[in-house]
Amino acid sequence: MWQNIGQFVLKYRLPLLLILICLTSFMAYHASKVELGYEFVRAIPTDHPKYKAYQEFRKKFGEDGNLLVIGIQTDKLFEEKIFNDYISLQGNLKKIAAVEDIISIPSAVNLVKDSTTEKLKAETIFPEKVLSRVEIDSARKIFLSLPFYKELLYNPETNAWLMGLRIDKNVMNSKKRVGVVASIAKLANDFGKSNNVEIHLSGLPLIRTEMATRVANEMQWFLRHELQMKCNGFCWLPWYFPP
Repeated sequence: MWQNIGQFVLKYRLPLLLILICLTSFMAYHASKVELGYEFVRAIPTDHPKYKAYQEFRKKFGEDGNLLVIGIQTDKLFEEKIFNDYISLQGNLKKIAAVEDIISIPSAVNLVKDSTTEKLKAETIFPEKVLSRVEIDSARKIFLSLPFYKELLYNPETNAWLMGLRIDKNVMNSKKRVGVVASIAKLANDFGKSNNVEIHLSGLPLIRTEMATRVANEMQWFLRHELQMKCNGFCWLPWYFPP
């Protein structure tokens, strides 16, 4: 039986090779059309109590998993050049279409009483312009006097400062998030290099993007090497099976 199969393969090796090449090309073409899913994968059944509680949380407090945080650690943030660059960084990040909102020190507000209406109103602590050293020092005193922002946007013991970006959830669930996260990282790193400050990025948008990119690169690497091995096999077959 095996001898007959071997004779058949040797006799019709060229047609069989052509068929194999066609099948491989067909599979490779359809493999190139495979797309990655960017939504969260459910790890537990939808009728599980924890999953239901999570969905209730989302209904009440909104979508999660779309906050990216930029952190720096320096005792010179309120120096004139660095702080104005920090304001510019926030302005440039707002220009990215997928960035819906930013919470940071330059956008911090203070509640003051309106003497006319006797109501509280929100006023920006740091004006949206290039600030002088005197203006920065004056606004800095007001900001640091507000306990609400302590441990939220800064840690006075470690001189750590945070900027939080909320990204469009529809973009987060699509391949566009790769470009968005890359743009945010570039702007943040440019600020860090310009002011000799180390940049720390964190948050689910960054983690999900890096993991998805890594998986995609590994899949491409695997497909390329698989095709290369098959091509090498086709080239060596005539040497093993001479006419």
